[in-house]
Amino acid sequence: MSASLHDTLRTVLGAAPERDITPGEFIRFGGRNRPLWVRLFTDGRAAVFGDWRDGGSHTWTEGGRQMDPAERAAARAWAEQQRRQREAEQRAAWAKNAADIALQWSRARPLVPGDPVTIYLKNRLGVALWPLPAALRYVPALPYFGEDGKEVGRFPAMVAAITSPAGELLALHRTYLTRDGRKAAVPGPVKKLSRTCGPLPGAGIALWSEPDDRGVIGVAEGIETAMAASYGGRMPVCAAYSAGALAAWQWPAGTRRLIVWVDHDEAGADAAAKLRARAQRAGLAVLTKTPQQPGMDWCDVVQRNTEQKERQA
Repeated sequence: MSASLHDTLRTVLGAAPERDITPGEFIRFGGRNRPLWVRLFTDGRAAVFGDWRDGGSHTWTEGGRQMDPAERAAARAWAEQQRRQREAEQRAAWAKNAADIALQWSRARPLVPGDPVTIYLKNRLGVALWPLPAALRYVPALPYFGEDGKEVGRFPAMVAAITSPAGELLALHRTYLTRDGRKAAVPGPVKKLSRTCGPLPGAGIALWSEPDDRGVIGVAEGIETAMAASYGGRMPVCAAYSAGALAAWQWPAGTRRLIVWVDHDEAGADAAAKLRARAQRAGLAVLTKTPQQPGMDWCDVVQRNTEQKERQA
């Protein structure tokens, strides 16, 4: 019985609890990034389960039999109860996170020439840009936590504000650095996203929040790529912070033409195609720009062009 339910969970949700499911018990599983749940009814003959990310629910019955009316009603009521409870928990978590994020952002420093962030961006692009967007700030000693939750150390960091299409601060994107503007030698990802205080689909890092006077704006996956695209393309460019966020990014009001600056890799190309299709359905003219060589991004292109100009000078 329990094995059959486990098999169904793996088929439908892609995961199942690593232990037996006790009748009458409510179990959460899947970890922070996969908020899955299941409840086996007290008779052990039926269950309701789901994924809080999409808000849907599914049912299972022993032997594949049809649920009777009482079981169907119980399953619907339980799923609805869990949906309401999850929404209340999410609102409470977002409210707490909002206060923490606002405090962290207020403590971050505006950029000044010569700080580790400006040096880092110069190293990545091969050219010094100034002024830099207000959506970027600097923290001199930001804690870095390992997978075990323990602090590994404190590092200079570039901190970027991830905002909703309405301009609400939703999360912080952190890039850990050295004092001489290199990526820090940390035991995990050098770039991390903070906890969030609202839904992220459509959000991004508004390096420039409005299109230019022609109605043109660009978007790129990462901060550095967006800065390079803005410099090379002479246009305002936003950063989506990840391939998934690029596909869901929402352009600002007044946009008539969208330029998508794509990294030359499969994930970037797929995300750009999804964004392009959505923007074209909305009536925008869309142009996709990709570096010629596989594996290159627009920072590489700008740096190469800068070096060529310096050799020719």
